[in-house]
Amino acid sequence: MLPALPIRNHPATFRAVKYLSLLAMLALTGCQTFTHISVTDLQGDPISDWVAEGRVRKVPEGYLIKAVERRTPPPYATENRYPNGRVATVVGPNITLQEIEKPEWIKELEVH
Repeated sequence: MLPALPIRNHPATFRAVKYLSLLAMLALTGCQTFTHISVTDLQGDPISDWVAEGRVRKVPEGYLIKAVERRTPPPYATENRYPNGRVATVVGPNITLQEIEKPEWIKELEVH
């Protein structure tokens, strides 16, 4: 027969601190999430595409994001990248959100 394991009677506060510290560590080292945000006009023609890092928050005007990339269509097509992120509010008639993987150009920056 196996010996009985000792019973630990820690106060609830100790358990709470232990689990809260674990949760905090997970939050700090957690996965980065990326969201592709597409803005179109009422006919469905593209206005802009964004890539957001982290939380996307709904605000009365649209969505508050930390942008890492923004693209606009022709005739004046542009592509802007913000490696350190840039706070922006995305507005427009039609906005769709889709979770995506980390963009390749960010992965390459992290390697170097």
